[in-house]
Amino acid sequence: MSQTSPIILDCTLRDGSYVLDFQFSVDQTKNIASELYKANFQFIEVGHGIGIGASKKGLGIAAASDIEYCRAANSVVGENSDWGMFCIPGIATLEDLEMVIDENIKFIRIGSDVTKIHESEKFIKLAKKKGIKVFANFMKSYVVKSKDFAKLVSQSLDYGVDGVYIVDSAGGMIPDKLKGFIRDSFSLNPGVTLGFHGHNNLGLGMANALTAIDEGVQLIDSSVQGFGRSAGNVYTEHLVCLLDILKLNNNKIDPIKVMDIGETLIRPLIREVGMSSLDITSGWALFHSSFIPSVLEFSKKNNVDPRLFI
Repeated sequence: MSQTSPIILDCTLRDGSYVLDFQFSVDQTKNIASELYKANFQFIEVGHGIGIGASKKGLGIAAASDIEYCRAANSVVGENSDWGMFCIPGIATLEDLEMVIDENIKFIRIGSDVTKIHESEKFIKLAKKKGIKVFANFMKSYVVKSKDFAKLVSQSLDYGVDGVYIVDSAGGMIPDKLKGFIRDSFSLNPGVTLGFHGHNNLGLGMANALTAIDEGVQLIDSSVQGFGRSAGNVYTEHLVCLLDILKLNNNKIDPIKVMDIGETLIRPLIREVGMSSLDITSGWALFHSSFIPSVLEFSKKNNVDPRLFI
């Protein structure tokens, strides 16, 4: 398929919050979201990394409430860009979703394990009823076969979503495997809007992003300085530069402006450098990093190398 100009969804302020133990402040959210808006990013995601309702569930207490993150983003992101949040059914309630919708949110991403997308139906239908743009994120996409994934895309479209994301949660999908997911999804669902969210556990984030773009995927996630869970995400700086080289930078995002955001606002927050062998092993085994604490506890108790256990 010929290359199309994709839209970047920058998730620095959401996925990147994992790196800070969910401690992005209101002021940091305002400052970073404001600069991303000025740089012409069309979609800017903010809030708790795990999504709305996560602090209430005790899944890492964020520095601010969901409402405070909403209001911070809404105060600086103008009408030429959309800001949004992440929502996992079961962590978030329908009431949580309705609460952020009332704060003028522009898009919501409903994250469901790919084997449990039925849990997203009520959330998608509520958001669509309220006139909100909705994307479905099929977490751990790789645990099903590509043709089954395509059928799940159809199911999610029946719920009313505006687009569906292939999510390489463990950062270990090989580009050829991703290509199969994309082609089967387009074949069964002509005209569907597809997105790709990748991680860098095996250094495949950008290779997969370029594969997705080449196959016609319209939405690509990235974060400034690759700031994100586990081994991090596709680097926004790299992606913007490559789109410029490929003459696919239709949003006219200035690479130097993006580099400045990274150098001044994100790089000072980076404390760990290099690659964790647990992150690499997670990519190797297609194993989600959220299970690492349990692995470490088991391994210590049984004197087993956690990498072998993974």
